[in-house]
Amino acid sequence: MKYFILTIIFFFFSNNAIAHCTGNSCTNVKITRIYVNPDNNTVISTSGDESKLNCDAGKNGYITLDPNGKNYNSTYSLLLTAHTTEHPIWVRTSAAGSCKVVYVVSDK
Repeated sequence: MKYFILTIIFFFFSNNAIAHCTGNSCTNVKITRIYVNPDNNTVISTSGDESKLNCDAGKNGYITLDPNGKNYNSTYSLLLTAHTTEHPIWVRTSAAGSCKVVYVVSDK
């Protein structure tokens, strides 16, 4: 019985890792909002607390993806897929200034 309870607890906690933002990244987060602003920048918000990032996410906690950036189409595609499927991802952001996406990682 003891092992059964431990197995159940492990199952629930292994699938529900805590989403958080700290330093230069947001880990195990879901994309909660994605839009293209009038400047043609793609802007995202995550299930983490972007105010804890080293960069400035502004009062609304947004991270920007520059359309002129390297690999924009691939990164945008991955973000959009993560948003529509609610799959958790890891977002690496800029170290200072306004928050910008550096790269995105999706693990299975």
